[in-house]
Amino acid sequence: MLGPASIDTLKTSLRGDLLQPDDAGYEVARKVYNGIIDRRPRYIVCCSNVADVIAAVKFAGKPQLLVAVRGGGHNGAGLGTCDDAGPFSFRKELANEAENA
Repeated sequence: MLGPASIDTLKTSLRGDLLQPDDAGYEVARKVYNGIIDRRPRYIVCCSNVADVIAAVKFAGKPQLLVAVRGGGHNGAGLGTCDDAGPFSFRKELANEAENA
């Protein structure tokens, strides 16, 4: 189980955003193209550069977390997200849309 300290460490190492269920923008960021898919990841990393991707992958690899990688969220089967795990979003626009909503 991940503790708040490890999440905070990842969050401070990112240029992009790390969204959790209580954060503004989480609901928008977790949605995928297929509205039937309704998964709720524990956190969403919105990578804004290569260093964010590296930090997120290293973070997920230590405790061997289930990871779903989403580039656009348009996979009909919803493979770009998962419940209680951490999808990595490579579209910074998702976080920006949430902030502007």
